[in-house]
Amino acid sequence: MMIACCIPMLVIAVALVATGVAGPGFLVVAVLCTAMMALMMTGTHGKDSR
Repeated sequence: MMIACCIPMLVIAVALVATGVAGPGFLVVAVLCTAMMALMMTGTHGKDSR
């Protein structure tokens, strides 16, 4: 569910890079943020299922 919150950020990042407002580094940061959120969700989900 938390990963779904990252989708609008990724869409905005792609739009900003496509229009030239932001550089490609901004897109990398957005993808890394989503990956970090996914990693944290899988790490905490395993502990909750005990």
